[in-house]
Amino acid sequence: MNRIAGLGVALLALAGVAQAQPRAPGTDYPNRPVRVVVALAPGGNADLNARLVAGALSSQLGQQFVVENRPSGGGTVAFETVAQTAPDGYTLLVGALGSHTLNVGLYGERLRVHPLTGVDHITISSHSAIALAVHPSLNVHTLAEFRELLLRNPGKYDYGSSGNGTTGHIAGAMLVQLLGVQAQHVPYRGSAAAFADLSAGRTAFQADTISFLSEHFRAGTVRGLIIATPERSPMAPDVPTSAEAGLPAYQATTWTPWSATLGTPLPIRQFLYEQIAEALKTPAVHDRLIQLGNTIPEGMTPERTRAFIASEIEKWVPIVRATGARVD
Repeated sequence: MNRIAGLGVALLALAGVAQAQPRAPGTDYPNRPVRVVVALAPGGNADLNARLVAGALSSQLGQQFVVENRPSGGGTVAFETVAQTAPDGYTLLVGALGSHTLNVGLYGERLRVHPLTGVDHITISSHSAIALAVHPSLNVHTLAEFRELLLRNPGKYDYGSSGNGTTGHIAGAMLVQLLGVQAQHVPYRGSAAAFADLSAGRTAFQADTISFLSEHFRAGTVRGLIIATPERSPMAPDVPTSAEAGLPAYQATTWTPWSATLGTPLPIRQFLYEQIAEALKTPAVHDRLIQLGNTIPEGMTPERTRAFIASEIEKWVPIVRATGARVD
């Protein structure tokens, strides 16, 4: 009898723990695992954000947030995947500047799911500056030397990116245009795959997030020439800003948006915003993102996130078109 009574007390305690888990107001959400579809390949900044935050959400809410990478089509496949699911908050989308902004300029009317009309938004978990990495074999130490090398060898050098239409693709094309040089774009399935060829010397340079490149700068595997922000990054203090290098027009920062299927109730999205904000304060998430050169915005509610994405589309679409970048 004592054992049965003890078991009953234990079960009641477990029930109390389960009931104590936060839920969206007026709902039992989430009461089953949540799918987190990432629009980029494993190893990049968006993937890192998704996995860190998903892990924290799993602990906070007592349900698994399961990350699934769908990098094809520069994020268009991820958008279409999420758009086809029920608007109940059980399928989320994590992307980047490329998936949520640049694709509007790249695909135009061919874009099946528009970032402003095809999904609803939750928040933005981080910002990360774009930096330029070159292979040491180029033997250039400044942006001026880099430009002169490419001018002397038009079309000889290739640059890799995490895929057609991604932030790295457009950031690289924008740099080539501003420098007035020629270089061939080579798309890969993710930043890590692109970097593998850069570090081996099979490509010459790569524009990517400082959060992804900083550890490689410190290791000396590649050389950082510039960072496309007004101020230097504490993660790579020796890398000059684009303005210091003589190219102030080159400014580029990506960010990590969280979205949901169109029609997902605002109370669920507001709840997820609040829970993600809480996750971003935990040392395991906050410290790791900062360590990698990210900044964490505050107050990015669903409404503010949508307004921010709209302003970024207005800013970047003309730039995309000016670069002449294309996707097949």
